Amino acid sequence: MKSKLTWILTPLLALMMSFSFAQEKTITGTVTDESGLPLPGVSVLVVGTTKGSQTDFDGNYAIVASQGQQLRFSYVGQKTAEKLIGSSAVVNIQMLEDAQALEEVVVVAYGSQTKEKIVQNVAIVGEAALENLVVTSPDQLLQGQAAGVNVTNTSGLLGANVNIQVRGVNTINGGSSPLFVVDGVVITDNDNTFSRGGNVGSNPLTFLNPSDIQSLTVLKDAGATAIYGTRGANGVVLITTKKGRLNSDATVTVNNYIQASKVNDLFEGLTPDEYRQFRTDIANIQDGTSLVPQDLGLGAIGDPGTDFVDEISRTGFTQHVDVAVRGGSDKTTYFISGSYEDAESFAIGNDLTRSAVRMNLETQAKKWLKVGTNIGITNTLLNSIGRENSTFAPFTSAFLLDPTFIPRDADGNFVRSPSFIPNIAAVAALDTDRTEATRTIGSIYGEITLAPGLKFRSEFGADRLVSETSLRSTEIVSAGGSSDFFTVTDNLYRVTNSLSYTNTFADKHNFNALVLQEYEERQRRFTQIDGVGFLSDNQLNVGAATTQTVLDSDRAGSAIRGFLGRFSYDYDSKYLLEVTGRVDESSRLGIDNNTGKFYSVAAGWTVSNEDFFKLDFVDFLTLRGSIGTAGNDRLGNFPSLALYEAGQFGGLSTANVISPANTTLGFEQTRTIDFGIRSSYFNNRLNLNVSYYKRNTTDLLFEVPLPNQSGAATVNLNAGELENSGWEFELSSTNFKTDNFQWNTSLNLATLDNKLVDIVSNEVDADGRKFIETGAQRAIEGESLSTFFLVRYNGINPDTGDAEWLDVDGNVTTAPNFDTDRVEVGSALPDLTGGLTNTFRYKNFDFSSVFNFSVGNKVLIEGLRFVDGIDAIGGTINVRRENLDFWRNPGDVSFAPSPASATANNFNQESTAQLLDGDYLRLKNITLGYSLPAQALERVGFLSKVRFYATATNLWTIKGDDLDGIDPENNDSNDPLSLGQSFFTAPQAVTYLLGLNLQF
Repeated sequence: MKSKLTWILTPLLALMMSFSFAQEKTITGTVTDESGLPLPGVSVLVVGTTKGSQTDFDGNYAIVASQGQQLRFSYVGQKTAEKLIGSSAVVNIQMLEDAQALEEVVVVAYGSQTKEKIVQNVAIVGEAALENLVVTSPDQLLQGQAAGVNVTNTSGLLGANVNIQVRGVNTINGGSSPLFVVDGVVITDNDNTFSRGGNVGSNPLTFLNPSDIQSLTVLKDAGATAIYGTRGANGVVLITTKKGRLNSDATVTVNNYIQASKVNDLFEGLTPDEYRQFRTDIANIQDGTSLVPQDLGLGAIGDPGTDFVDEISRTGFTQHVDVAVRGGSDKTTYFISGSYEDAESFAIGNDLTRSAVRMNLETQAKKWLKVGTNIGITNTLLNSIGRENSTFAPFTSAFLLDPTFIPRDADGNFVRSPSFIPNIAAVAALDTDRTEATRTIGSIYGEITLAPGLKFRSEFGADRLVSETSLRSTEIVSAGGSSDFFTVTDNLYRVTNSLSYTNTFADKHNFNALVLQEYEERQRRFTQIDGVGFLSDNQLNVGAATTQTVLDSDRAGSAIRGFLGRFSYDYDSKYLLEVTGRVDESSRLGIDNNTGKFYSVAAGWTVSNEDFFKLDFVDFLTLRGSIGTAGNDRLGNFPSLALYEAGQFGGLSTANVISPANTTLGFEQTRTIDFGIRSSYFNNRLNLNVSYYKRNTTDLLFEVPLPNQSGAATVNLNAGELENSGWEFELSSTNFKTDNFQWNTSLNLATLDNKLVDIVSNEVDADGRKFIETGAQRAIEGESLSTFFLVRYNGINPDTGDAEWLDVDGNVTTAPNFDTDRVEVGSALPDLTGGLTNTFRYKNFDFSSVFNFSVGNKVLIEGLRFVDGIDAIGGTINVRRENLDFWRNPGDVSFAPSPASATANNFNQESTAQLLDGDYLRLKNITLGYSLPAQALERVGFLSKVRFYATATNLWTIKGDDLDGIDPENNDSNDPLSLGQSFFTAPQAVTYLLGLNLQF
C-alpha cells in the first residue's frame, strides 16, 4: 500500500513543483510610448491577482507571474493594454495614446468639463502638480501655483488662518475670502476663536488632510463664478478629494513623515548687559549724570538675565502618517483613508493633534441608478497661544520684557513680573488655551438616468462643527486666576436637485444643459462662561471660580434659496458658448430687496481646429471671453434688521440701539469682463495662457457712520464702488526630455490695479475726495482701497542728532503734526504676484522647487513703534539692537536720534519709519525624492512603490535690508481696510521634513 501511495504521489508532487516553479518566474520588460520613449510610473498588474509593480524612470519593470497569465499595463493618457505571458521571461510593450483620456477632465461648478472646452477663466492645480508636493495645510497647495490667487500667511503658528485674495479685494465691510467647496459641499468659514486668533481667526482648512486632495480649481471670472450667485463675487476654490477607479485592483498607500521646525526672521533685542549699558547711557546723556546700572535697579554688568524669546521658543517636532485604500470593480469605486498627525510648533504651548478618516464611495446600483457618498470626519485638538497685539501673546511680550528680569526664583518657581507685561515664560508654561473640535463634512447623492443623456440628481450635503474651548490663566499670571469656557455648534446644510441633459447631434453639435434648485441653511450656537478667583491653580474648571463674570449665549443663522440654469453648446469643438443664470434669495438682506439676479455669457473659438489653420507647431489655440455678475451677502447674519444689545441703567434692563433697520439692503454685485487666449505648442511641450480682466463691485455692503444724536453708531447701506483689473500669465514648459532626464517649468504672473471708485462719507480731503479713516490707512476715492496714510519720516540729521519728518507740503520739520501732516505713501496691495515651479526627474530621483513672490506692496510693522525708541514706555521695555546706534557727535550717521534731542520722545511715533517695502522672493518648498527601481521591488514581491523624500519649506528669502528680522509675508488682519499690517506677528517657520511613501 505504501509503495502504491508513493507511486501515486511522486508524479503529483513533481507536477506541483513544476507549477510552483512556473509561478515563480520573474517577468521583466520595458514599456515605451508611441515615440519609443520610456514611460515611468506605468502600473503593471497580474490580472486576477493582487500582484503589481510599476515601471522605473527608464520604463523598466519586474514582476513575478506564470505562463498563461495576463499582464495589464495602465497609464494616464495611454490606452490600457494587456499581454499574455508565454514561455519568454521578457515582455516588452509599446503603449498607444488614448485621445479620449488625453482630454483632461476638470472639476468646475456643479459638474466637470474637458479642459479643451472650458471657456471660463479657472486656475487648476492638478494631480501632476500635487504628486510630490508635500505640505502640512491645504492652503499651501495654492501659494505660488495659480495666477491671480494671492495667498499670504497671517502667522507662523499652528491653526493660524491665511489671507487668500482672488483677483484683488472686492469688498469693504463684507467677507473678502473666496468661497471654499469640498466635493460639492460649501464649507462655513465663521471665526469661532472668539478674538483669540488675533484679527484673522482660525484656518477653515485645518480639518483637511492634504494627502486626500486630488485637485484644486479656482474659479475666477464671472463665467465660472456666476453660477454660485450671492456667494461667488470673491472667487470660488473647488477642492476635490481622491476617488476610486473602475476595474482597478486595490492599491494601498502609506505615507509617513517626521518634521522639525524652527522660528525664523525675528527682531534681535538687546542682551541683559547691552540693555543695562544702553539704559544707563541714555539716562546719563539726558540728565548729565554719571550713573551706573545698579543706580537704575538693573543690576551690575555681568549679572544674569533672560533671553525671553529663547524661553518661549523651541524646535518643533511633527509626526504624520496616513493610509489610503483605492480601487474599484466594474460598477463600484472606493477611496478610504485615515490619517493621524501630532504637531508642535516652534512656540511653547502651540500644539495640534489631528485625526481624520475619509470615505468616498460610488456605485452603479442599477443600470439607471448611481449612488454615492463623500464624507470626511476630523477631530482636532489645538493648544493655542496669543497671536499678536496682546501682552499675553508670547511673541509680543518676549520682545518687550526687560531682559534683566529673572522669571524664576532661586527654587525654580515662577515669579510675578514687576511691569505691565506678564511673566511670559510663566504664561507659556502654565496657562491653558485648549480647543477640541470635531468636524464632519460630507454628502450623499443619487443620480437617475431618465433617458439617454437625461439625468436627475439629488444631493444632501452638510458641514457640522462641534467645538469646545477651555482657557485657564494661573494666579502667578493673573491675580486670583481666571477661566473661560466656550462651546460652539456651527452647522451648514445644503440640498440640491438638478436635471441635466447632454447630447450630440449630427456628430458636431454638442449640447449640455443644467437646471438646479438649491437650499442652504447655516445655524450657529455658542455659550460662554467666564470666571475669576480660584483657591488653587489645581482648580481648572470655570465652575470653581468664586465669581462668574460673563454668562452669555447666542444663536444665529441664515439661509439662501437659489435657482440656476446653465446651457453649453459647441460646434465641432470649434465654436464654444456657455450661458448661466441664477436667482438667489438671502435671509441676510432686506425683506424688500433680498433677491439677486446673476448671469454670465462665455464664448470661445478654438482656432487650431479650423481647417485653414496650418501652423504645425501650434497644437491648440483658443480665444475666449466672458462677461457676467456674481454677488456677496457676507455682512453678518442680520445686517438689514434693527439691532439692539442688552444693557443696564439704574439697576433696570435696557435695550441699546446698535443699528437701525434697512429693509432695502441688497447684495453687493460684481460685474467682470474677461478675455484671453489658451494655447499649446510643440507637441504640448509649451503651454501659454494670457488673460485680462476688469471687475467692478457696486452696491458695496457698507457700515455708514451716523451722527451722534441718532442713537446708533452705524447703519448698513449699499453704497460705493470698487474696481480691480489686471493681466494674468501662465507659462508651462517641458524644457528637456530624454530617456534618463526630464525638466519641467511652470511660471505664473498676475498684475493688480485696485481702485476705490466711489464711497459714502462725510469726510473730504483737501482735494475734495471722500475718504474713510481706518487708523494707519485711508480708503480714498480714486486710490487703492488699502492706502497707507502716514507722516513721512526723513531720518536723523547728522549735524544736530534730531529726528526729522516732512510736513504735508514736503518741508522738513522736527515737530510734525501726526494727524494733519499725513499723506498717501503706498498701498498694502501688491502690483505683481506669482510663482515659479521647477520639477526634475533623473532616473529614479525627483526634485522640485516652488518659489512665490510679491512686488510693489508696503507693510506696516507696528511693533517697531515699541522696539525702536530712545525712551519708549519710560525706558522699561527692551529695544532692537539697531537702537544702540544713536547719535552722539556731529557728523554721525545714526539710526536713532540723540537722547538729549527734543525729538527723542517722538522718534517711535507712527510714520513711514515703520512702513517698509514688502517685496520678496521666497523659496517656499523644495523636495528631493528617490524611488526604488522595479528590480529592487521585485525581490520584496508585495510592494509596487517605495519612495523616500526630504522637504524643506521657507528655506530662503530675498528681501530688502530693512526687513532683517522681519517676515515680509505677514498680515495680521483679513479686514480689507487693514491689510498689510502686523504687530509682533509670529513669523513663518523654517521646516525640515523626512518621509517615506509606500504603495502595495
